[in-house]
Amino acid sequence: MKYIIGIGGVTNGGKTTLTNRLVKALPNCCVVHQDDFFKPQDQIEVGEDGFKQWDGKSSVRYRMQ
Repeated sequence: MKYIIGIGGVTNGGKTTLTNRLVKALPNCCVVHQDDFFKPQDQIEVGEDGFKQWDGKSSVRYRMQ
Protein backbone atom coordinates (compact mmCIF):
# COMPACT_ATOMS: atom_id res chain seq x y z
CA MET A 1 0.00 0.00 0.00
CA LYS A 2 1.25 3.51 -0.82
CA TYR A 3 0.77 6.60 1.31
CA ILE A 4 1.16 10.32 0.84
CA ILE A 5 2.26 12.17 3.95
CA GLY A 6 1.97 15.96 3.99
CA ILE A 7 4.02 17.89 6.51
CA GLY A 8 3.24 21.53 7.20
CA GLY A 9 4.09 24.04 9.85
CA VAL A 10 5.63 27.34 10.78
CA THR A 11 9.13 28.50 9.87
CA ASN A 12 11.73 26.64 11.98
CA GLY A 13 9.02 24.28 13.23
CA GLY A 14 10.99 21.09 12.53
CA LYS A 15 9.46 20.06 9.21
CA THR A 16 12.80 19.19 7.61
CA THR A 17 13.99 17.36 10.72
CA LEU A 18 10.82 15.25 10.77
CA THR A 19 11.11 14.60 7.03
CA ASN A 20 14.72 13.47 7.36
CA ARG A 21 13.78 11.06 10.14
CA LEU A 22 10.90 9.65 8.10
CA VAL A 23 13.22 9.14 5.12
CA LYS A 24 15.52 7.05 7.31
CA ALA A 25 12.63 5.04 8.75
CA LEU A 26 10.58 4.45 5.60
CA PRO A 27 12.08 2.44 2.74
CA ASN A 28 11.47 3.49 -0.86
CA CYS A 29 10.07 6.91 -0.03
CA CYS A 30 10.24 10.08 -2.09
CA VAL A 31 10.35 13.65 -0.79
CA VAL A 32 8.92 16.59 -2.74
CA HIS A 33 9.78 19.95 -1.18
CA GLN A 34 7.33 22.80 -1.65
CA ASP A 35 10.29 25.17 -1.96
CA ASP A 36 11.17 23.45 -5.25
CA PHE A 37 8.07 25.05 -6.79
CA PHE A 38 8.98 28.67 -6.01
CA LYS A 39 10.58 30.97 -8.54
CA PRO A 40 14.19 32.05 -7.96
CA GLN A 41 14.57 34.72 -5.30
CA ASP A 42 15.46 37.43 -7.82
CA GLN A 43 12.11 36.89 -9.60
CA ILE A 44 9.91 37.39 -6.52
CA GLU A 45 7.94 40.64 -6.42
CA VAL A 46 8.66 43.15 -3.66
CA GLY A 47 5.59 44.61 -1.98
CA GLU A 48 4.90 48.16 -0.82
CA ASP A 49 6.24 47.15 2.59
CA GLY A 50 9.63 46.33 1.05
CA PHE A 51 9.36 42.58 1.65
CA LYS A 52 9.41 39.86 -0.98
CA GLN A 53 5.93 38.50 -1.61
CA TRP A 54 6.53 34.76 -1.20
CA ASP A 55 2.86 34.11 -0.38
CA GLY A 56 1.49 35.46 -3.65
CA LYS A 57 0.45 33.30 -6.60
CA SER A 58 3.05 35.03 -8.76
CA SER A 59 5.88 33.53 -6.66
CA VAL A 60 5.08 29.95 -7.68
CA ARG A 61 6.27 28.08 -10.78
CA TYR A 62 3.25 26.08 -11.83
CA ARG A 63 5.14 24.20 -14.54
CA MET A 64 8.29 22.39 -13.52
CA GLN A 65 11.23 22.41 -15.91
